[in-house]
Amino acid sequence: MFLFEERGVVLFDAALGTALIAAGQPKGTGSEDMNNSAPETVLGIHLENIKAGSDVVSSNTFGISQMMARGDRDGALLTLEKAVGIAKKAASLAEERTVFACLDIGPTGAMLGPLGDTSYEKAEEFFAGQAEAGTRAGADFILLETFGDPEEFAHAARAAARVSDLPVLGTMTFGEGGRSFMGASPEDLIQIARAEKLSATGLNCTLTPEEMIPVITKILSLADGLPVIAQPNAGQPVFEDGKSVYKTTTEAFVAGAAKLLSLGVSGIGGCCGTTPEIISAIRDIIDRRYK
Repeated sequence: MFLFEERGVVLFDAALGTALIAAGQPKGTGSEDMNNSAPETVLGIHLENIKAGSDVVSSNTFGISQMMARGDRDGALLTLEKAVGIAKKAASLAEERTVFACLDIGPTGAMLGPLGDTSYEKAEEFFAGQAEAGTRAGADFILLETFGDPEEFAHAARAAARVSDLPVLGTMTFGEGGRSFMGASPEDLIQIARAEKLSATGLNCTLTPEEMIPVITKILSLADGLPVIAQPNAGQPVFEDGKSVYKTTTEAFVAGAAKLLSLGVSGIGGCCGTTPEIISAIRDIIDRRYK
């Protein structure tokens, strides 16, 4: 894939949702609402990540699948196009290097299939609509992330490839037991990535860098040249003084990230609780090791 061939190790951005909450996202609203109500805030967060050294900014669209599952298809897609436009604007303002703007697609958040109210086929329509709109808006590639249900993950990958010629990357989220909450294993992840011709795969969310190491090690052993991405959490949030706090320090996160880089991941970044400060420290490691 062009991204990894050009950069070797690709540095993704820090948690957008965490930053939006810190920037004053109104309670009871989704982060995607900020694309409409506070686009300059979203742009500013992208620019902070670029300044910190990110090679990629992810569109503020993680919650769009959930909006569509609730029935707001048209509003969701308009918001998505605006979000991709904001990410593209930020990337265009980068100095001295090319920064990519990716379309971020998350899961529906619904119980799918026979036990749920939404079929996998219907969910695939949601994913296809997003991939089509994001491609039209100018995204450089598509990132599917935080999927726990392997079948939903496969449907999302299939939908994106059906309507878009953009490269599709996809990450699932696993627990400390080495499986997703729906029981997917590293073998399942790689099998889906191969079957759906993903350009890269890996893990994001839930686990800290240290906790992610055993699962990433297994995924790398199965990948056979397929680029592997790791985007860990800064721990699990703890509710203190009326707000969520992430306890993993920058130093601990970066030390764990350095180990993931040593294992041979092709892409690294941060999920919940991570900050541009963390991205900047990882940038320093990448620049020292790989330049």
